Formats: sequence, structure tokens, C-alpha cells
Amino acid sequence: MAPAIAGFAVVMVASAGMALDVGLHYVDNRQLHAATEAAALAAAMSPSQAQARATNYLVHNGYEASVLKSVQVGRYCADSSLSAEQRFDTTYTRCPGNLTSTAVRITTQKASRRYLSKILGGVAIPDISSTATAARIDEAGIAITSGLLNVSNSLVLSVNNLLGTLLGVQLNLTAADIQALMGGNVDAGLFFDKLAVRANKPAGTTYNTLVQGSYGIKDIALAAADATSNATTKAALTTFGNAVSNSYTVPLKDLFGLGVWKNMPVGEADRQPGLRAGLNAYQLLTYAVQAGPGTIDASHLVNLVLPANPSQAAKITAISNGTVDRPRFSFGPAGETSVGTSALRLQVLLSDITVDVPLILSTKVNVPVLVDVAAAQAQIKANGIDCASTAEQRANTRVTVAASSGLVNAYIGNAPASAMTKPMPTLTAADITSTQLINTTALVGLLQITASGRVIGQPVTGQSRDLVFGPGGNGTIGSPTSLGTAATVGNGSQVGNTLSGLTGSLTSSLDVNVTLLKACIWPLCTTDPNAVKNSVLGALVTSITTPVSQLAGTAVDPLLDNVLAALGVQLGYATVWATGARCGVPVLV
Repeated sequence: MAPAIAGFAVVMVASAGMALDVGLHYVDNRQLHAATEAAALAAAMSPSQAQARATNYLVHNGYEASVLKSVQVGRYCADSSLSAEQRFDTTYTRCPGNLTSTAVRITTQKASRRYLSKILGGVAIPDISSTATAARIDEAGIAITSGLLNVSNSLVLSVNNLLGTLLGVQLNLTAADIQALMGGNVDAGLFFDKLAVRANKPAGTTYNTLVQGSYGIKDIALAAADATSNATTKAALTTFGNAVSNSYTVPLKDLFGLGVWKNMPVGEADRQPGLRAGLNAYQLLTYAVQAGPGTIDASHLVNLVLPANPSQAAKITAISNGTVDRPRFSFGPAGETSVGTSALRLQVLLSDITVDVPLILSTKVNVPVLVDVAAAQAQIKANGIDCASTAEQRANTRVTVAASSGLVNAYIGNAPASAMTKPMPTLTAADITSTQLINTTALVGLLQITASGRVIGQPVTGQSRDLVFGPGGNGTIGSPTSLGTAATVGNGSQVGNTLSGLTGSLTSSLDVNVTLLKACIWPLCTTDPNAVKNSVLGALVTSITTPVSQLAGTAVDPLLDNVLAALGVQLGYATVWATGARCGVPVLV
């Protein structure tokens, strides 16, 4: 029995030893995997410090620093069509971005604890290793406009006329309706989800697929009404929605930039962490209407009369929008989330301006003016979302946005016939030709006077600067239920000042021709024809520039303020809204 027991004891000891080694292997493997995941989460808090943060976590939890074998920094692609492995992208090519790192993958390895297996030698207990990937995506929403003006009777008239003309319906929004739209937010995520329901989009439809489509303006307005918690804003959106029809369809692809939400399925916006940003209800409607097929015919909208002289008027004869190369509303990480306005062109006619040169002539002139406004834009800066805490929508979050206002050019003269067509062509100074201001006789037919000219206004250069939203910044961050406070960057361009400068330049650009038909009559009597011309020229220029400058300052500014406010435009300015912010919590992916 003794040899048998001895032989059996060897087997039992070997089995116990192997069971110990194997058991320790699995225990150590589980512990290392848990530590690796936790280290990845710590590293994802700050990808730029991933190596140090992962090493520090492992050392503080009893591991040697040598356990950390590799640290990879990349981007996480929120794309349900990609496999889990593909969603971690170190090439920065599989999902939108500008090399901004949002994810970390770490690999650890250590030797297994070996007792009997070490003595036996031939029995291999492998080393233990683990890999974990974690991502943290801080997001913010931004929008760009010209700011929201105070509601006035003239603004109400402009909104109803302008938007009604575009839609082909008669709008009767009240001042209270417009105020409710301007003062209320729509939950961006819920808006997309509600619109998908109204459009009968099938399960699995991504947000990107949704915004690539076109939808009736009625569905857009009513989906927005379903996505606001503000009762007065909801009522105004419903009023607007019931006044229009879905025959006017709007492509949404130029209005929204979806960032990391691009390839997520519809219905996710209200699930935590969720898309937590707001859309101003007024901006949403006005931008949607402008994105549709309607052309802006302003010829009958407003004809402002100069109070001092009822015969003189300033009138917008045409408005045209250029292409949009950036969305109006955008949501996503720092460094890749941008918005922009469209280019804008206005034709303004200053009509029936009295030119009265004592003893010489009294006539009426029309001055055609073209105002060109380049697009303004804004972008969340790289590392521009500063989350001092990981809590969502905390008051200490700061968002930094680089913003620039557009250039403004103005011309007096005749523009090409295609200037206001779509797509809106680019204009240069060479495209503006001289316009005839005067062609008349004076002094009972003794003088034939013609005056023509063109003026090319020097461009008002746009300004660029950083705008900070949050504590101590230029504005505050909004949410689905709160507007937040906007911040503005501008070059100070005012149309009245711009046109005054243009008309002042007529002094050097007017081509005046004076023909003396009969005998010389005092006070023009001279043997030098140029003296006649110069004496008439001085009086003529003064008599043109003075009333035009007055008209520009007192009538054109109010006219453009109200009409352009209906379009969400303020010349020479970019007003930016931080519509929401979410500080991402690192998660394993």
C-alpha cells in the first residue's frame, strides 16, 4: 500500500499544485483586466496625458509600471455600422474629425504566478494580459445668427410679408407669436426624433439619413412644437404649422451638423447621456423657410419714405442668398463643430431724390445701390470645451468659439442682370458699370446736363476673435429649455454709414457733362466751357450727396434692420449662441 499511496500522493500534490497555479492565473487575469479597464477610463479623461494617467492608476493599485505595455490614442467613431474593433480609430479617417483624440486603448501584461508548474517546467501557464478601450466625448452645440431684435410692428409686418412670400401663403403671426418664437428653445434631439415619427422613418434610420431628406414645412413646425417644453413657444409653432402646408419642402442637409450623432439611430437623443442642446424656435423656422425652394421677392415688401420729404423713398428691390458651406446649427466635439451664415446680396433703390441747384435745375434722381455680405462663421476651438467636472450641464463648463464676421462691400452703379440669380454669382468691382443719375435740360433749355458714375465701396473687413461661453465669459450656455446669452463679433458696419460714405465718394467719381446751347447767361457766363462745367459740378455733387446721405442714415437703416431681422441677418456681425454642452463621462467601448 505504501508505494501506491506514495504514487497517488504525488498525483494529488501535482493536481493541487496545478489547480493552485491555474486558479491564481484566472484570479490574476480577472484582477488585471479590471485594473486595465479602470486605467483606460482614467486615461480617457485626458487623452493627451493618457500614458501618465494609466501608469499612475496601475501603480497606485499595486502593479509595477512595467505592466503597461502600450498606450494608443485615437478617436471613437459613434457608428453603428462599424464593428467594435473598427470604432476605435487611430488613423482618424473612419469618422468625422480633425485629429481630435477622444479615445484611449491600453494593453497590459504580467507573468502568471507559477508554483508547481514552474518546478515541472513542461507544463505552461501563460502570462496574463488584457486590453481595454475607453472613450470620453465632450460635446457642445452652437448656432450662428445676427441676434434677436426687439419685436416691433414693422418687424411683425416684415416677418409676415417676407416669410409668407417665400411660402406662398398669407401669414398672420402676431407680435406675441414672434416674441414667443424668439424667446423659446426646441430640444434638438427630440426635434429630430419627432420629425422622424412624422415622416414615418423606419426603425434603424440614422440621424444622418434623417437630415439628408426633405420635409414639409408643416411637419417641421409641428415636430418642433412637440419638442419644446415652453407652452407659449409650442402654441406659436402650432399656429405657424397650421397656417402652412407640406407642399413647401425643405432640405435639411445644409442646416444641421450632427457630429458624433451622425450615424446613431433615431430615438437615441432622449436617452442618457443624450443630445442635450437647444434650437431657437425663431431661427429654426426662418432658416428652414430660407432653405426651401422659395425665392425672396422683396420688390413689394417695404417702401420706407423719408419723413422730411414724402416723395423720397428707400426700397429693397431684391434679396438673394448664396450657398451655405457650413450648417446653421451644429453639435459635436471640440475642433470639428462649426456653423456659418449664407452669403447675402441686397439691391436697394434710393428713389426720387430731389436735386436742386439754385438758378440752374431741379430734378429727381434714382440711385441704385448693391450691398454684398460675405458669410460669417464660427467653430468650437480644439480643446475648446473645458469641463472642470464630469457632471452634465454643470454651471462651470466653458466653451470657447472662434468667430468671424463677414466682409461687407457696397456699390453705386448698375449690376449685371444675373447678380441676383441662384446660384448667386460672385461679383467684383469690374462687374459694376456706371449708372446715369441725371439727363435733363436747365435754364429753359440753355443747358443740357448729364451726370453718371459708379462708386466701389472699400470692403469693411470682418473681425475675428474668440468668444467664451460660461463663467466669466462673453455669453452663457443654453440648454433645451433655456436660451442662454449670445455673444457677438462685428466690424461695426452700418448700412447708413456705408451708403453715406459711398455718396460722399460721388464727388470724385461723377462724370458730369454740361452743354451750353445758347448765349451765355449770367452767372454761368464765361469763355471757358470747363468753368461752366466745374461750377455746375460743385453744386450738383452737393445737391446729390446731401439728400442721399440723409436718406441712407434715416431711412435705409430702419428698413434693413426690420427686413433682415426677418431673415436672421445683421450686416457685418456674427452673433453666436452656445446652445448646450455635455461633459462626457468616460465609458468602455
